Amino acid sequence: MDHIFLTLAEMLAIWCFLLWCILVAGQPRTKDYISIDCGITSGSRYNDTKTQLEYISDDQFIATGTNYDIANNYKTSSVAVQNLNVRSFPEGARNCYTLKPAIQEHKYLIRASFMYGNYDGLRMGQDKNLILFDLHIGVNFWKTVNITDAFQEYRFEAITVALADFIQVCLINTNTGTPFISSLEMRPLKSNLYPAANASQSIALFFRNNVASTSTTPLIRYPDDPYDRIWTPWDVPSWRVISTASTFNNYDIDFFEPPPAVYRTAAVPVNDSSLWFYWDSEDGPTTPQYVVVLYMGEAESLNGTAKRVFDIYLNHQIWFHSFEPPYLITGSIYSPNPLDVRARYTFSLNATTNSTLPPLLNALEAYSIMLLPEVMTDLDDVEAIMGIKEDYQMKRNWVGDPCAPKKYAWDGVTCSYSTSAPRITALNLSSSGLTGYISTSFSMLKGINSLDLSYNKLNGTIPDFLANLSSLQFLDLTANCFTEPIPDVLLKRSAAGSLKLRTDNSTNKCDNGFSTETSTKKLTTPIIVTISVVPVVLLALAVVGYMLISKRRQQGLVSDAVRPQAEEVPLRKIGLEELETKEFTYLQLENITNKFTRVIGQGGFGIVYLGYLEGSTEVAVKLLSGWSSQGMKEFLAETQNLRKVHHKNLVSLVGYCNDREHMALVYEYLPQGSLHDHLRGKAGLARPLSWRERLKIVLEAAQGLDYLHKGCKQSIIHRDVKPSNILLGHHLEAKIADLGLSKAMLSDAQYESTVALVGTPGYIDPEYHRTLQLSEKSDVYSFGVVLLEIVTGEPPIVQGMGKVHILEHVKTKLNRGDIEEIIDRRLRGKYDVNSVWKVLELAMMCTQEYSTQRPTMADVVVHLKESLTLETSCASGENPYSERPSIGENSAFGDISGTFSPSAR
Repeated sequence: MDHIFLTLAEMLAIWCFLLWCILVAGQPRTKDYISIDCGITSGSRYNDTKTQLEYISDDQFIATGTNYDIANNYKTSSVAVQNLNVRSFPEGARNCYTLKPAIQEHKYLIRASFMYGNYDGLRMGQDKNLILFDLHIGVNFWKTVNITDAFQEYRFEAITVALADFIQVCLINTNTGTPFISSLEMRPLKSNLYPAANASQSIALFFRNNVASTSTTPLIRYPDDPYDRIWTPWDVPSWRVISTASTFNNYDIDFFEPPPAVYRTAAVPVNDSSLWFYWDSEDGPTTPQYVVVLYMGEAESLNGTAKRVFDIYLNHQIWFHSFEPPYLITGSIYSPNPLDVRARYTFSLNATTNSTLPPLLNALEAYSIMLLPEVMTDLDDVEAIMGIKEDYQMKRNWVGDPCAPKKYAWDGVTCSYSTSAPRITALNLSSSGLTGYISTSFSMLKGINSLDLSYNKLNGTIPDFLANLSSLQFLDLTANCFTEPIPDVLLKRSAAGSLKLRTDNSTNKCDNGFSTETSTKKLTTPIIVTISVVPVVLLALAVVGYMLISKRRQQGLVSDAVRPQAEEVPLRKIGLEELETKEFTYLQLENITNKFTRVIGQGGFGIVYLGYLEGSTEVAVKLLSGWSSQGMKEFLAETQNLRKVHHKNLVSLVGYCNDREHMALVYEYLPQGSLHDHLRGKAGLARPLSWRERLKIVLEAAQGLDYLHKGCKQSIIHRDVKPSNILLGHHLEAKIADLGLSKAMLSDAQYESTVALVGTPGYIDPEYHRTLQLSEKSDVYSFGVVLLEIVTGEPPIVQGMGKVHILEHVKTKLNRGDIEEIIDRRLRGKYDVNSVWKVLELAMMCTQEYSTQRPTMADVVVHLKESLTLETSCASGENPYSERPSIGENSAFGDISGTFSPSAR
């Protein structure tokens, strides 16, 4: 009996643990929070006594500024610990915090706090316009900070979408006082929250109030609010307070997810059937536009005859008819579009004639619209210049965006503003004290036309990749310490007149006592190089190539796939000379690509360029970027696989190049990019793929994989199936690409043992991950993830409030039985539900944990054809798609924030 009781107890414990996991999974993870106490000792950290959130020093987020404590007479018990110190910025027009990591295209709440506290001893007491400076989020204006009271904390919040894998908060000196900051916080939000905040505009908090609370009521924030929004108490004497100890629940679809704590109290009018309040617009150069949210949930259990129904008026015009607060549910009304610009906004909640109870209000928020007129620098250029800054530990005040706004462009950096995003076109790092090798980050500056690295201490070899910068017209390498001759590829460009190359006519000019000042007297006058030098020996190329590839992988420039351990490449067994396709010389490739002018992508082992054969046939030229054994192994593997497979849904090999120092593949060009581009990249911004187009693409991709598995003499497993490896032709015809990781199965083998795991995180078969036993069903699993992506539009790892695999994300939604929550909203309801359900069922079968439970690719093809038939027959009908219910213009369930309070009557 004891044993039975123990077993039941264990089962109960396990059940409770699983329930806890489910509850926690839907909440934001505090480890994704960034909480900075600005100005505390470098490397220190502590847990806040009220929220238990960990605060850290700001030294890892900014390299400028000076730390100060506030004056002793301001250090009272009521002052938050984060306000006891500040970081001040007496130097530089712009100083920026870089909040990283962030997830590109995800939504964040940013909060900055300021308490002067006479930290610098320059001003005492109160003084109008004590300090005045601007705040920017990235390259765009956020707020003007106007410090008029040394005792007061000034707090500003904004909700913004990350346009890169970081968010920058910048303090701008307007010559009216030294900028400073007390604390800076970043909180991740679900992507569906606060729909007014998107990639084209942010929103700034005007006020966020917990109504019917008293001045002694503490602020509501984390952990009561899992997003750590701060709800300020707001009590109006002419309003009566009702309260409840019951727990409120959020709606399943909620655009704001307010904390239930703010619903425990509500305000109702005392002697009237109307409750009203107003606020005046903020002062500024322009009158802002606002979005507003009113939170209203029924706190009282009403009997059969009692009824609470009211209309909402905005400036005496009906704004919402007959709202009936839901009992113990966090109901709300919001403005999906900005309110008309006014000097004053007056809201009135009036009971309807059939209502027996007055209106109520639990909380409210208002945000002003932040337009984003400035565009940040091209992300590749940003990554490149940040890499250069880090590699050489640049001491210049290189902070914020390198090009934008134009008045704050970095010293030595010249930018072009004629394209959709600013591009770096010239970089002058002459006499900057640079040491070591030439950084591989320079290879990412695709728009640069002038690069001056003269009079530094750069050593080693001059890398070939400088010749691949097709826009580069001027390169100055004078007075450095290079140990090898100038590469032939640079000399050829100089001789052809496409590059003005300036360097010394000999090498190894530096001795141990090299200094920039003294060496310039010894060096010969710079000349334009037009003569040839002896080619770099192959061994040096191998070493430098390996270092370049290793460096690029460290910087994330090579494919994100999990690569196997390096193995010896059996060149004598699988040489390129065995190919039956056309062999090109490197000079021919230069002609085909117009000297490698247009980059169209980057593969696992090199950059891909657009080229033209005779008759204007477009081709893609993939150039091996270095001589690593692993890169060459993948190069040769793709060559061999493309040589022996021929199918309309597989990319065709046109030719190859094995010109000693240069190896390349030439294959057919597919102009519409990849499926990934259309689901989540730039191509999908203009016109999202329709459901029929998505079905057609995955069907054709499945046919290509089925051919690899069963149509070849020897079964081939792709091992890296994902949307970026499904390329699209002129009419969106799909073809499987990138066979560099593919593996041929042994004859009649069901599984193939491997020594290392390969593939891309999120798509890797969990069974293969555990056992290293590879099978055709490993591709089936990866393809199942792709199917989930075309249905949801989400990536394989759904970031949101934490990194959740798309499979678990979809399972959670399916358990609720509402497919509308799962389907990509960009489809706008234009799909046959049965067709989508069929694909979802197929995806769930493909992603079963054990491979024996998954279908074959042949089965997948059959199911997708059936789903496409359903969609086609539905779309051809008179009323092809039933209208999905949409949320009313002003109704929703959610929340927003602010420190200002409106006035009430």
